[in-house]
Amino acid sequence: MLSTLFARRPEAQETATWTPDGTIVVQRYRGVVGEREGAIVLVYTADGDRGTSSFAAACLGCTYRAASTSRSSRLTEKEAADLANTHAANCRALDRGIPAAPDDDQAAKIVRDRLWGLRMPGTGRHPVYLSDFHADRVDLQRPSDFIKETMLQLVKAEPDFLAARRRGTGTQFLVLPHPPRN
Repeated sequence: MLSTLFARRPEAQETATWTPDGTIVVQRYRGVVGEREGAIVLVYTADGDRGTSSFAAACLGCTYRAASTSRSSRLTEKEAADLANTHAANCRALDRGIPAAPDDDQAAKIVRDRLWGLRMPGTGRHPVYLSDFHADRVDLQRPSDFIKETMLQLVKAEPDFLAARRRGTGTQFLVLPHPPRN
C-alpha cells in the first residue's frame, strides 16, 4: 500500500511547452488578458514537411487557425510568426489547456473533412499535400503517417472521391472533382 501512496504520477503537460503530435513547434506567443496571462499561440510546421517553408499558427484559447494567406499561398515561418504575434496581441481568450486528442475515428473525420474542403467542381484532379492539413494539426494531433494511412483507406472506400498514384518513391493523392450535375 505504501508503494501506491508514494507512486509518481505523470506530470500534466503545460500548454507553454506542449507540442501537438505530428508537429514541430518553432515559436510560441502568449496573449495577455488584463493582468492575466492569456492563451498560447503556436507557430509550427508538420513533422513530415521538414525542410519546407510551410508553417501555420494556432491559438490554444480560441478557434484561430492560419495556414495560408489565400487558398494557394502557404505561410513562411515569418508570415506565420507575424500572424501569431498579431493574434496574441489582440486575442482575449484565456488559456484553455491542451486540447483533448480525438480518437482515431474523429481524427479520420478531420482528415476527410479537410479533403472534402479541397474538392472543387470541374474536371481537374486536385493534388493533396501534407501542408493542406497544417491548419488541422493542433486539433488532429496525429503524425503524417496517420494522415497518409487515412487517405489510403479513403482511396479504397471512396474511389470517386480520392485517388492515389505512385510518384517516385511515394504516393501522390488526388481529390477528384464533384461529379457533374444532370
